[in-house]
Amino acid sequence: MEMRRRGFLIGAVAGACAAVGGEAEDARERVPPAVIAPPGSDGGKRLRTRCTGCNLCVAKCPTKVLKAATLEYGLAGTMMPVMDFSRGYCEKDCMLCGEVCPTGAIRRLTKEEKSKTKIGHAELVEGWKGLCLAFKDGHPCALCEKHCPYAAVKVVEEEVEEKSGEGKARKKKVRLPKVDPDKCVGCGACAHVCPAHALAIQGL
Repeated sequence: MEMRRRGFLIGAVAGACAAVGGEAEDARERVPPAVIAPPGSDGGKRLRTRCTGCNLCVAKCPTKVLKAATLEYGLAGTMMPVMDFSRGYCEKDCMLCGEVCPTGAIRRLTKEEKSKTKIGHAELVEGWKGLCLAFKDGHPCALCEKHCPYAAVKVVEEEVEEKSGEGKARKKKVRLPKVDPDKCVGCGACAHVCPAHALAIQGL
């Protein structure tokens, strides 16, 4: 039933593309690296071979970081779960998506396995210096550090050299977030709580 429902949706979208003279992309084998699948799915390619688009994982996700995909995985991945860190983040000790998945598309993980499952990594976005409150305004903001459950993000103080209006160099102390890639698993907590949107999660 779920496969038929997703097949109908895919057909409807493909038909609409054809109606305007375009050709729907055959995306059965390609998943853009920026798209992040839930932990335990082992990536979009495996997910697409098993997921029926039932959306039980989406419904049960306590932080609502999971949503039903539209075209993130291509037409063949319509209705599959995809991470959206503007909505929430992946809790460290939550394994609900794997527990409710009826097909094994999202594997059941133990707490230990979940804490070590890397789905991406946090990084500062382009132009972050004009966004990050701690850096540009010296604000005491350290929400990214406080909310990271893996202690992978730290707001540190560094001395940088800058030029004055007269062209003279002077040293200045600034605060900025730094990500430890060895600790970060891409849960999205830092990106979700950042009020300036200076951090983002990149897929593997």
